[in-house]
Amino acid sequence: MSGHYSAQQRRALNQVWNAAGVYGFSPLFLSLDAKGRPDLYLNTIVGCVRKWYGEAEPERLFQAWAGDRRQALLDDLAWLALESAAFAQELPVRPLLAELRRAHAETFFDQEQTLSRQEWMAKNQLSYTMQAARWRAVLERRPPVMTPYEKRLSAALDLAGLEGNRLFPAILEVFSRFRLFNGRTKPSSALRLRLTGRLAGMMTRLMPTEIVHTDVVDLDRAAGTGEGGAADPRRAVLRLKEDAAADQQYIESCFGPSLLPARELGLAEQALCAGIHLGCRLWYTAGVPRPERAKNPEARRMAEQALLQAERNRAAFSADAALYQNAILRLTERIQNCLQVHSQAETETARRGRLDPARVWRAAVLGDQRVFQREEPSNRPGFAVDLLLDASTSRLHCQETVAAQGYILAESLTRCGVPVRVSGFCSLRGYTVLRVLKDFGDQSRGVFRYFASGWNRDGLALRAAGTLLDPPPDRRRILLVLTDASPSDSRRIPPVGEYPLGHDYDGAPAVKDAACEIRALEHRGIRVGAVFMGPTANIPAAESIYGQSLARIRTMDQLAGAAGTLIQREIRELEG
Repeated sequence: MSGHYSAQQRRALNQVWNAAGVYGFSPLFLSLDAKGRPDLYLNTIVGCVRKWYGEAEPERLFQAWAGDRRQALLDDLAWLALESAAFAQELPVRPLLAELRRAHAETFFDQEQTLSRQEWMAKNQLSYTMQAARWRAVLERRPPVMTPYEKRLSAALDLAGLEGNRLFPAILEVFSRFRLFNGRTKPSSALRLRLTGRLAGMMTRLMPTEIVHTDVVDLDRAAGTGEGGAADPRRAVLRLKEDAAADQQYIESCFGPSLLPARELGLAEQALCAGIHLGCRLWYTAGVPRPERAKNPEARRMAEQALLQAERNRAAFSADAALYQNAILRLTERIQNCLQVHSQAETETARRGRLDPARVWRAAVLGDQRVFQREEPSNRPGFAVDLLLDASTSRLHCQETVAAQGYILAESLTRCGVPVRVSGFCSLRGYTVLRVLKDFGDQSRGVFRYFASGWNRDGLALRAAGTLLDPPPDRRRILLVLTDASPSDSRRIPPVGEYPLGHDYDGAPAVKDAACEIRALEHRGIRVGAVFMGPTANIPAAESIYGQSLARIRTMDQLAGAAGTLIQREIRELEG
């Protein structure tokens, strides 16, 4: 048996066996983190489930939904239920288990800052929320923002104290009650090829594909399809691209109809989707996802999650309203002070003041006494602000925070009389989507419709923002970007220019592309700045892209000061 497992998998197997007190069996699951390392606590729980509940019942439980399109989600939720029950059973005979549990909970949240884009793409929002709720409870922290449905589900998954003959029916009953699984499997209808290693890499170069990375983060099946039948802790699912009409229908279902007529959008794509973005598409929308209008289950689930996330964003803001309102007041004051310092006088005709020789004739001919000029301070800012929010999956764990940041900036600028528009950007199925959350003149609360999904092709998003997002008449432009400076897209760079064999849109090429687009925007007279909230490892990329026009924050209470400094700098440059 040992020949069928890697060294790390054998370590995980020994952890399961030690907890079970039984050796030589092949467990249904092994727990490995994203780097393929065994997770001591979860492997101990796998062993404890075998110890207290035997082999047949757990196997029958997971077999019930094998092949279902939501199998990964159901597996995750089932293990949360089993974890609560097995922990309660084992704790009296293994007191150290409580410390292992706390250590695992700490690790879960530590990983939020280090997970790659691919790992965030692999996460299901409901699964992540349920896990976050469980491990926050273990650490005695405030629970995450959840909808009423999620709160009830989280409580229902705590099955501590149930005996074996009641535990497994209880899990199935929870799944049925919360409309997750009714006993009949629903396999996915999409055509999928499961390829690994060199063949997967070759296929990405030969065929139009979208890579959906499903790196193992918590629990994965040990009886997988790796060499010798052992689990492969890293695998990629390559999904053959469907026809263009189906892709467009999917994007429209998820994000709403385009603001541009088809012909105008086509001309924009022809002009902007060139060079390393050749073959990409654009979608410019202000839509609200509507599950009832979705054309397929995948789009319907995404639309449902988007509506739930809007509820979470509003609830999170309300929970910390005092902190956020204070940030708005401080930022508003800083912007107003800067506007007053740099305001320019407007010249108007008047009945007294400095004589205007060109109007003297009007007094004699027309009896018009307004032949003088008078300068009045202008309270009208001569610029408009576009706020661009990174809405890719790398922001999945902090959507409420990003929405709050966007709202604070938008509301502060609005109170100062500055026209401001807020848009989110992401890329999906080759489409770079610009989604207007708040247009000029709209209420700032529209920003709470923000949700994260897909990838982010920063270069194309910035290029499109410079062209599609027209400012109000007679206004100069400031473009502010809230970002983690981690551009990455599933659509490769085609064989063009310095990439004769093509290249992944990731890492240095993606950073260079985004930086070039920033320089192009500045050359057109658009001032660009960025508020960076992301891991320390991304700071060099952020500096390469945005240069000196970069403000870094680590927590929400730093936003007003950092953004205020950034906005002041941009106003000085515009009015200087």
